[in-house]
Amino acid sequence: MIGISQSSEKRAIIDIGSNTVRLVVYNGPPRAPVVVLNEKVNAKLGKDLGRTGAISDKAMRTALAALARFAALLRLLGVDDVDCVATAAARDAANGPQFLEAVRGFGLSPRLLSGEEEARASATGVIAAFPGARGIAADLGGGSLELVEIDDGAICPGGITLPFGTLRLPDMRSLGPQRFGAAIRSGLDSRGWDKGRGLPLYIVGGSWRALALQAMRVLDWPVDDPHGFELSSSEAMRLARIVAKGKVENPDPRISSSRLATLPDAAALMAQLVGTLHPSRLIFSSWGLREGLLHMQLAPEIQAESPMLASVAAFAQSARVSADDAVRVGEWTAPACRDAQGEGDLRKAASLLALAAMRTEPNMRTEEALTWALRKRWIGLDMRGRGMMAMTVFANSGLTQAPPAFTRLADKADLDRAVGWGLAVRLCRRLTGGTARGMAASGLSVANGVLVLTLQEPALPLYGAGNGKDVKALADWLGLGWRVETGEGVLIEDASTKA
Repeated sequence: MIGISQSSEKRAIIDIGSNTVRLVVYNGPPRAPVVVLNEKVNAKLGKDLGRTGAISDKAMRTALAALARFAALLRLLGVDDVDCVATAAARDAANGPQFLEAVRGFGLSPRLLSGEEEARASATGVIAAFPGARGIAADLGGGSLELVEIDDGAICPGGITLPFGTLRLPDMRSLGPQRFGAAIRSGLDSRGWDKGRGLPLYIVGGSWRALALQAMRVLDWPVDDPHGFELSSSEAMRLARIVAKGKVENPDPRISSSRLATLPDAAALMAQLVGTLHPSRLIFSSWGLREGLLHMQLAPEIQAESPMLASVAAFAQSARVSADDAVRVGEWTAPACRDAQGEGDLRKAASLLALAAMRTEPNMRTEEALTWALRKRWIGLDMRGRGMMAMTVFANSGLTQAPPAFTRLADKADLDRAVGWGLAVRLCRRLTGGTARGMAASGLSVANGVLVLTLQEPALPLYGAGNGKDVKALADWLGLGWRVETGEGVLIEDASTKA
């Protein structure tokens, strides 16, 4: 069985940031929560902090109006599990306490996060999205930049918060590029930050995600979702320097005008960090503070679950395919599947998605496989995994030629292995109808270069000419001969000498 916790309880995070005030409502599996409502207002609470030291009246009115609406929505939705947090602006403003007192008037209970707590929550979001991550989590918000070292799913001591948020960067950059760079390096030096050389830099924050979207457009990247998108340090530096000059040509239409305005400053900061920290590569994460807060609330055994399996299982359930179905199919196909080390969960997830694809119209299946692979967000799945999962779904439909988009995500050996997975799933479901009894009365094995399909009652009557073609297709792909026999060793079909 796939041990994935399920829940229909809605959970909400209200994030009172320096730039935006946001409400996100989640449900679905606790390990891979699904967003059901996401609203934000650009209140810019931290806009005037550097000049006045306080939240402006206009910003406060805008934020409080949004928070009044959020509180009313949560009451109407019946959401009781609400975590309301405030970060840099409320923390640094002289009138921050008065602002939070007004928020309490809506029946909310805002928590003022310290810089360290904010950094840890953002890093926890990265760890939740990338199990076993090792490197530096960098979260750029409106009022601050957090840097935290993470190692194999744990947060290392010594994380820092710096006043380098997107609302403060324009004033810093107005002093010129040399003084701007000196200010960034001085800030890092003053906090004794010398970590990250040669390690991945996990990038968090809306402005940096927008920068990822633009980079994906420039590179004609086949995947739409910026989560999990990677750039080498040299490529990140090259693109960041171009955007930092204000030359955002042909911007991605998904980038809002407000985000577009922050891109040059966010790019300039990224260039300085890459040049100073010397990371091995940049990995963009759509999970950060809010998802980190949710993850912190989970029991250790749920935190240990695979977010990839939780995410795919929840999606497949909408197509009436259960995780148990995938386990049965995975066990049935295992003798014919060549898995690389650590690919067990990936093959289970790919099997789930392949089975779910069968619930759509036949003429839509390949198109949906492309959409699922290249556009849907999968947590815990890297680009290679996306390509292999999509190739499994393709092969499950009888297609073994990898589309060009897939070859940019995974290499040929990986995609060839995934074709074998998909052809094995195709044989299983077309022979047994996906029934537990049919799978129990049949099985695959490989012996002496021959793929053997064994059938017992009540599966014997299920076998026909079409199934023989499926056995042959799988055997040919694997470079094996094949035969079909009964449980007593009686041959039904024999092509064991055809490799």
